[in-house]
Amino acid sequence: MPVTLRIAFRNLFEHKSKSLIIGILLALGAFVLVVGNSFIDASRQGIRTAFTDNYTGDVFVSGVSPDGAVSLFGVTSVGGLAATPVIPEFDKVLATIHASPVVDKATGIATGYALVTRGDEPKPADANSAEENDPASRFLFLFGIDARDYWTVFDSIDIASGSALQPGQTGLVINEKQLAKISKWMGRTLGIGDKIVVQGFSSSGMKIRELTIVATYRQKGDGASPEQMAFVDIDTLRVMAGMTVGSNEAITLTKSETSMLSTDNTDALFSDNLFDAAPTNAGFNEKLIQSQLADTTAREKANTADTGAWQFIVIKTKNHAGVPALIKNLNDTFQKDGIAAVAGDWQKAAGPYGQSVDVIRIVFTIAIAILSIVAIIIIMNTFVISVIERTGEIGTMRAIGAEKGFIRKLFAAEAVVLSLIFSTIGAFLGLGFVAILRALRLEAGNTFLEVLFGGKYLSPFVTPVSFFLAIVAMIAVGYIAHLYPVSVALKIQPVRAMQQD
Repeated sequence: MPVTLRIAFRNLFEHKSKSLIIGILLALGAFVLVVGNSFIDASRQGIRTAFTDNYTGDVFVSGVSPDGAVSLFGVTSVGGLAATPVIPEFDKVLATIHASPVVDKATGIATGYALVTRGDEPKPADANSAEENDPASRFLFLFGIDARDYWTVFDSIDIASGSALQPGQTGLVINEKQLAKISKWMGRTLGIGDKIVVQGFSSSGMKIRELTIVATYRQKGDGASPEQMAFVDIDTLRVMAGMTVGSNEAITLTKSETSMLSTDNTDALFSDNLFDAAPTNAGFNEKLIQSQLADTTAREKANTADTGAWQFIVIKTKNHAGVPALIKNLNDTFQKDGIAAVAGDWQKAAGPYGQSVDVIRIVFTIAIAILSIVAIIIIMNTFVISVIERTGEIGTMRAIGAEKGFIRKLFAAEAVVLSLIFSTIGAFLGLGFVAILRALRLEAGNTFLEVLFGGKYLSPFVTPVSFFLAIVAMIAVGYIAHLYPVSVALKIQPVRAMQQD
């Protein structure tokens, strides 16, 4: 063992009280880092798993909106009223995705929001104001799916009753807990085969549809997933989300259909006996009007969904390591082909919810930075006291020929050894504390804690990187803290230093 380290160990034992104070601070810092990072890592992994397994897959492709970033929950824009863009040249984009050897499965989806309404049903006599004023009890986050392949891409739910949507089938698959809340709000028990009136809302307005409940489901695993998530056939979602082409259809009226627009006898059009004795020379024909009203072709066109409209493509990869390369290749291809589409990871798809992990990490990082500064100041003050007490020792070493470099190395060795020992102890204590928390399986009591926990239960874990980074960080803190007091002590002349007790 080098002489410097032997002297460093001897000095640490000779100044036990000061060493213990500094050591406890360093151990506490390592403990906080290990535990804090275990929460962040668990939260990040939990949210990532919840989204990739349930909603977004590993890679997410969407259209491009000039109003803001596009996520699974729509466009992040002022007021939140921007329309979610569809993917142009969908078939070509999907073919490009399937051509990649990294891709395992892919499917198109569209999303929307809706509220269950009573329609013509009367309000239950026992309905209370709390239920009436809580839209969450009847809110639905709708996923319009392609039943041919969606259930093979995502296997995150168990069908509790009924049968999952089949290709070509119209209906609603709803969480059994949310259906229970809706039943309570409706004042009657709802089940498979029952119909509910759903009011969808989007940037294009509101549309009402009557949907048949074809199945109820329960979520697999402990991932944080909203009970409001429901599945409908893609055609229903397209209509409810305003993804129609009717406004672009050219409707041509015949001469007979526009004949009454050129009538000169306007009094005849608004007379009391309009339908009893309409003058034949007025250009008005009751039978013609009735036949035109009975013809719903134009209305059906206006409400016909664009069968090629998909807002998103979600992709499951064969290997998570290939995700960054796949995203880059897809974006390069889209840019080369002039397709207004963009690929991203699960955080892009999760939008504000995925960014919450980064916010937590930033807040924690700021807190740790503040804690580190405070720790450095406290440790520095302690080092100052320790160095002042050893001024005579420093002067003696200088007098017998010790260079300033040797003195600096000696105190640096003491700081590093002290930091290494106590930060390692603190890191192991943090590891044990995390193991206890994980064994307790503390349950989240609300949605915010589910997001923070990364699931229904608190399941923190410590990665090797986090463990060793905590130790390295505290060693750096200890090393930085010793620099100032040593530099001050070395400025004192050896003779004067030897004269101090």
